[in-house]
Amino acid sequence: MSLETTSSDTDRPEADTSRPGRFRSRPRLIDTILCVVLGLASLLLGVWITPQHATVSPIDEYVYIDYLAKVPTQIIVHKGEETGQYARLYLSCHGVRTIGFYPDSFCEHWTASDVARMPNTGKTTADLYTPLYFGATWLMAQPLRLFGITDITDAGRLTGWTWLAAGAILLYLSLRRLRVHPATAAGLGLLMVGSLSAYWSNTYISTDATSLLAGSLMLFGLTMLSRPGRRGAILFVLFGVLVTLAKLQNLMAVAAAALILLIMAANDAFRSEGVWRERTRTFFRDRRILIAAIAVVASLVGQVIWILIRNAATVGTFPDQGVSTPFGKKAFVDEVFKFFPGVANGAIQPSQVGFAAVIAATLMTWVIVAGVLGLLAAAKRGTQHEALALGSFVVALLAGPILAVANIAVSGYYFSLPPRYGMSLIPFFLACAGVLFTRAVWTRYLAPAVGLASYVAVMSIPG
Repeated sequence: MSLETTSSDTDRPEADTSRPGRFRSRPRLIDTILCVVLGLASLLLGVWITPQHATVSPIDEYVYIDYLAKVPTQIIVHKGEETGQYARLYLSCHGVRTIGFYPDSFCEHWTASDVARMPNTGKTTADLYTPLYFGATWLMAQPLRLFGITDITDAGRLTGWTWLAAGAILLYLSLRRLRVHPATAAGLGLLMVGSLSAYWSNTYISTDATSLLAGSLMLFGLTMLSRPGRRGAILFVLFGVLVTLAKLQNLMAVAAAALILLIMAANDAFRSEGVWRERTRTFFRDRRILIAAIAVVASLVGQVIWILIRNAATVGTFPDQGVSTPFGKKAFVDEVFKFFPGVANGAIQPSQVGFAAVIAATLMTWVIVAGVLGLLAAAKRGTQHEALALGSFVVALLAGPILAVANIAVSGYYFSLPPRYGMSLIPFFLACAGVLFTRAVWTRYLAPAVGLASYVAVMSIPG
């Protein structure tokens, strides 16, 4: 039905440590221990790095701080709304990392004449997002405030590790369901925890904090579809709606999972015997086609509903962010290769952060390229492993141009998409690497070394 390793995928008898065609209902002791280790690694990353952040992240954290501060009083921020005094003073007093600082007088007070010097002329741009991430972050921050962390920004940043831990554990469990060796699965989970994506997204206030979890959740949903009954299908669709509501760009993970299902259905239908018409009929009758279509459509409908709510709550015009650029052939090509493997770089160019960031980006890039392209070359034609690699690769190449064109159609202008928009695809890339690396003993134990090296490098980046 879905992603599960068969003998034709691995060609090695030791790959299956559970009953044929089934996954154990309870994780083994080693799995439990390694899940705990990944959770603790995420916690350590958060408590070590977050307190070092003396400035505001340049990745829109200012407007996210404003949204978070307004959750208890208005739940959402409105299109055209002015940012509040808390966020403006926080920005003025702390400055922006890699950009600079405001005059000292701004930290004491700001006046109407100073608004023009604020980002987006003092207006928010976070109205694009549902309150899902901000509401959850605000709730998780409250216990921390009771323990003496009274500033909502500090408390909110410290909650980022929970999204990361959940994503890492789900990635590990998904890989184990694909019968990836525990050492490989844990190493790739640690690589994700110790990535530049996690550094920028899970130690600052950022809607990107949901992206690694989103990809892992959709990958886990794929593995659930191998079990009989409707429960897996229902959860798969619900996962898609949930992650897309958290952030529209997470739809890439839904699309990747859906395309993998389509490819597997096509392999089963068109590689079978029979006339073309009968095989085509078999393809369209495949339950996986319906599940994939419902997941994508339901996710889009969820976003449309949010857009209607957002438009109904409009109080002004959306600010001009000054990022519009021409959309030509070069821009199109750039968008095709924006996420593969550019997503390994995190939010900004690693060279701007330091040598440790370059190391982490290089390691992730190597794993992504080797994992996806290597599995495409090594997997037997028509297998589920080929579908995993092909679906992930195709979505990574098409998502950039499609998103760019969609933005032009909706907003009327094009801007160069940041590679971080593709973060939800990282778990799929790592799944390809896991399936590939677990085939040989030496590559099986290479993953923990790479994961640990990247984790140490990211932990050494100065805040």
